[in-house]
Amino acid sequence: MNAPSRTRAAVYAGGIVMGTAGLLSALGLADYDAVAQTIDLHPIPLYIIIMLVTPVVGSALALVALVKGWGGKK
Repeated sequence: MNAPSRTRAAVYAGGIVMGTAGLLSALGLADYDAVAQTIDLHPIPLYIIIMLVTPVVGSALALVALVKGWGGKK
């Protein structure tokens, strides 16, 4: 994997982790403690879970596609 691919992989991985934590905290579905680096989840309705999981899964699939080389030039 070349340097630009590694950079994209890091961005995708960061999007997965930080996106999930940030969305949950911003929507009031979790409490983020910056000192302890923990997230305390509140009960979450199913439709909210679906709305939050979709972009995270998209980033995860993009990361897998990048690592596996799917869609690259032949």
